[in-house]
Amino acid sequence: MAEPKDDKPKLPLAGLMALLLAAVSSLIIYQGPIKTSRPIDKEAEKSVSVRDRVQSRLWQDPFEAVASHIQKEKASKEEGHGHHDSPGLLEGASTTKETFHFQVMPVFVDGSPYASGVESRLRDRYALVSGLGAAGYLPESGESIRYFEWKLAAGPVSIVPAEWFVPGPRLSTTNQHEQPDAQPILVLWLKEQDLGAKPLQALTSLVSHLNKEMKATPSAYRVLGPRTSGSLSAMLDELKATTTAADVTSVTVSHPRPPALQGATFYSSWATAADPVLLGESAVPQTAKPVEDRFAAAGLTLIRTIGSDDALANELVVELKRRRIDVTAPSKRPHIALISEWDTLYGRSLPRTFVAVAKRLAEEAQALPVQTLATHLHALRDERYPDWVHRYSYLAGLDGELPPKDNGKDAPGAKGKSGDKGAGAEAVEETPVGRSQLDYLRRLVEQLKREEVTSDGEFMAIGVLGSDVYDKLMILQALRKDFPHALFFTTDLDSRLTHPSQLPWTRNLVIASHFGLELDPRLQTPIPPFRDSYQTALFYSVLRAVDTLEAVQGKTVLELSSGAMFSAEVMPRLYEVGRHGAVDLSPDPMPRAGSLPSIHLPRPDVDPATGALRLPSLRTIGLLLSAAGLMFLCALLINSELWWLCRGRRLVGFLAVPALVGVIVVALLGGARLDGTAGEPLTFTEGVSVWPTASLRLLAFVLCVMFFAHSWWRLADNAKWLIRRFRFHRMNDARTTPSSHPFLGIHYWRPEPAGSVQAAVLWQEYCSRGRILARARRIVPQAMAYGGFGVLLMLQFGFPVMPCRGEACFSLNYIILGCSVVAMTLLMFYVVDATRLCRRLIKIMIGATIEWPDRLLAREAAKQSVDQAYVHEWLGIQFIAKRTAVISAMIYYPFVIVFLMAVARHSYFDRWDFPAGLLAIFTLNALYAFGNGVFLRRSAEEAKHEAVRQLKHRLKSLSDEPVGKQTKRRHIERMVELIEHTRDGAFLPFTQHPLFGAIALPTGGTGLVFLLDYLATLF
Repeated sequence: MAEPKDDKPKLPLAGLMALLLAAVSSLIIYQGPIKTSRPIDKEAEKSVSVRDRVQSRLWQDPFEAVASHIQKEKASKEEGHGHHDSPGLLEGASTTKETFHFQVMPVFVDGSPYASGVESRLRDRYALVSGLGAAGYLPESGESIRYFEWKLAAGPVSIVPAEWFVPGPRLSTTNQHEQPDAQPILVLWLKEQDLGAKPLQALTSLVSHLNKEMKATPSAYRVLGPRTSGSLSAMLDELKATTTAADVTSVTVSHPRPPALQGATFYSSWATAADPVLLGESAVPQTAKPVEDRFAAAGLTLIRTIGSDDALANELVVELKRRRIDVTAPSKRPHIALISEWDTLYGRSLPRTFVAVAKRLAEEAQALPVQTLATHLHALRDERYPDWVHRYSYLAGLDGELPPKDNGKDAPGAKGKSGDKGAGAEAVEETPVGRSQLDYLRRLVEQLKREEVTSDGEFMAIGVLGSDVYDKLMILQALRKDFPHALFFTTDLDSRLTHPSQLPWTRNLVIASHFGLELDPRLQTPIPPFRDSYQTALFYSVLRAVDTLEAVQGKTVLELSSGAMFSAEVMPRLYEVGRHGAVDLSPDPMPRAGSLPSIHLPRPDVDPATGALRLPSLRTIGLLLSAAGLMFLCALLINSELWWLCRGRRLVGFLAVPALVGVIVVALLGGARLDGTAGEPLTFTEGVSVWPTASLRLLAFVLCVMFFAHSWWRLADNAKWLIRRFRFHRMNDARTTPSSHPFLGIHYWRPEPAGSVQAAVLWQEYCSRGRILARARRIVPQAMAYGGFGVLLMLQFGFPVMPCRGEACFSLNYIILGCSVVAMTLLMFYVVDATRLCRRLIKIMIGATIEWPDRLLAREAAKQSVDQAYVHEWLGIQFIAKRTAVISAMIYYPFVIVFLMAVARHSYFDRWDFPAGLLAIFTLNALYAFGNGVFLRRSAEEAKHEAVRQLKHRLKSLSDEPVGKQTKRRHIERMVELIEHTRDGAFLPFTQHPLFGAIALPTGGTGLVFLLDYLATLF
């Protein structure tokens, strides 16, 4: 029988890994939805009736609360709700009307009845109440609200919800005493649609009506509005100066001055259109703030607490350049698509603003005369965009949803949200009939794909620049799969874009926003992060409106009531949607001496004191090194082979691996900091960083080096063992003739013409062709040819996307990618060459008679108790088994590296893709290595069959021998049995062969178990 070989791992790595995974899985906590335990009594009164109040919680839509109240009164009383005809808002005040000082704060809100309008009102009220609370104002009642009716001339009756806020302790300071100089604030909720085409005139009428009914004049008007850029543009038209010419020499310029609003301050936290768009592109005054100047000329003050669209466009253009999508390049600009609605001023102006800003930045980059933004916008007034810009539009409300009818039933188009439908319902929804525009959206996708084919390049970036978040989500859902290489970007951060249900199409979306979801902790106070950036802007506006955050020192510094100072310059923010929310990518400038902090929440990965990216602390590094040292010490104590390995000469090589890994990690961390805050973020779980991929590629490179060294060491050790086992050193030294065709492979290695060859000579010829230089002569040309083939595939099917950010990130990742690809290719051809050389050796052994040393024959014959003439075939099979045991195990190496390189491109880490060319290369790598392993196994099986055939042929020749000759028959039959039951090296059963593990490796768990079992046998 063959000598049994214990291939069981000395370390139960597979079992340990299974236990570890089981333990980790038990610690994984499913984050289920938060559920309330509040009991609901269906028979209790649904509302509490107060004559001059309406039941309403502070987080409730005020108009919804008032509408429900009015509907209930109409159903219960015939006289209606006449007690709300006049404001009567000072009833119950503790002081007389003549001495009562208060401020009025009209708040412009979206009055649309759609779901988006309701949600915006909920958010606006939450932000306003939070801002007033942070400033130290308490609501008159947390469960009710007032309202009155007001009729604009030649217009319908409008409902105006109102609520009082009185001074109280501030949330932004530890001093919980009331503010002695603060005045109560009367908040008026106004639907912007109710104000008509002349919002200033309507607001003046409302204020006059309020003063008349209340018989009291407020000390100040702090208006939180206008709500949209269109409304602000309408106000500017109302304030446009009129020119009167009395004669040729006398010209009078007069500015409208709303009498009741004199001294009023407007805080615009929603209108973001650029000044040329608001004023008319061709007639923009050459002043720093032309929009604010027009308000000032009318006796009003406008404070735009939110930036304009051109600032966001500037950030987006610069961000695209950081990702090597340079739309300011002098030539060969990348193609981008801009998609927005055309039925709003915002949707029409933002794409033009983006292109105009890109043109200005291109002029600056090329040292050309820089035209004004107004000039560029005027040139785009006819929607004539450059060749590299592809403009597409749609009508807002792609889903065709309408508000519910008065009877409480959903409108036909509102039934069945898209998330609640099956595949059949979705197909019906996209039918080209009815209000839904989803079929238009599908055709828009096809139009973009055709445009990509007809243009001279694919879309490198696609901007979704609409105003409605739900429209953005549907567009992203439709486009994402068809344009995997494109970088998608948009404006205005909204938590709906980061919801887990939307991540399949919103992840890695780049967002430029004037605000994040929270401010600096000193401003945010205990209030949780908001739902969108406009809530944050409104919260900031409220702090400015009540002077909790006051502009001082020439309006360049903002001073908090607690004494904290902030910069008045509100820079835009940049985000990328990650797996757990929006990741802040804002390129904050390095702090200078005397510079003030921003009102924004600092980036969590940036040190506010230095402005540099944070690195792991020395304490963390020390703990990790200590843990690694303890693990290594424990391994030394429990593993005797590792102990003796560390005592031997291989200790230097053994320690070189962790030293190399340490140097690479330090270099990687240093490289990640080269671009600063303008570079790629260093995160491993958010899915917005290429550094995890770079780490895996570095691991693949290190493993390639280890596999080269380990395989060379195992082959050398195996060669020494074979020399001792088969007594090659006992034979005469034979010289080998080097191959005359070293670059053409091993095809010219032929046996001796006589048909027999000494085993030692054959072994030395084999070893000479397995030396480093000989292998390099064969491997390098093959690897170069294969690399050229890969480049041709990439040119045909497109190069994979490299989602880097910053020049240092690109350079480092290309270097790492190049090193890992070269190492992977060389390792693959090295393993294949070792396999093919062994196959060639087996083929020669099959076709020639091998002359083994006499002492070896005698020893094996005595050991097996057979005649010396019958052990030749057995020795050949044993030689093949022992050599292929090492070479067959090497088949794992390229599969492990290919597996790592494929995992490194997984979309879990970043915006990686898998184009057809790359998939073909990875498949060819695996098939090439696997195919050669199969051929090696087949060659070994042929050798076994040939050995058995020869022995059986000799056995057949003994069929006519007398009974006394049966001893030879038994000897031959014994050797046939030994050969047939050989289960070593290439003769292993397929399920135990490394080939089977290599096949199973890409499948995940099963393949990893095989790999761990194999790796465990190495120790």
